[in-house]
Amino acid sequence: MSALRRILALAGLAAGLTAAPLAAQTAMPADSLAYARQITTWFFAGEVDSLVAHSDSGGQGIEAETEWQDRLASFTARVGTETEVLEEKFVKRNGNTQYWRTSKYSDYATEPVMVRWAFNKQGQLIGAGVNPKSQAPPIDPD
Repeated sequence: MSALRRILALAGLAAGLTAAPLAAQTAMPADSLAYARQITTWFFAGEVDSLVAHSDSGGQGIEAETEWQDRLASFTARVGTETEVLEEKFVKRNGNTQYWRTSKYSDYATEPVMVRWAFNKQGQLIGAGVNPKSQAPPIDPD
């Protein structure tokens, strides 16, 4: 199974964060809330070409676009659409900055769902994950 498929494999709606290749062609800092929100908007809107364009060299090409489309379809089939953002924050995990967006979804009332984006120091998207809020992965100690 490829790294991108592991990223958003929604077995039980939980997926571990993997170092899936996604990179940025931008000077936006990894802890920019505007940038993290834009990445999320592109994902929810199915603008996978924008995700791929902001991916590192391993996340380029038509295969990456197809995998993102498949993951979005799986995600929305499982949880529906985002109805309310409950929390947005940046954390450090595995030495990288991550944006965690916790929201309610139309078809998943069990508990809030967290969408996670991981960035390297250059602001390149290097991974993603999704999980119920109760299954948030551990973060780096301060």
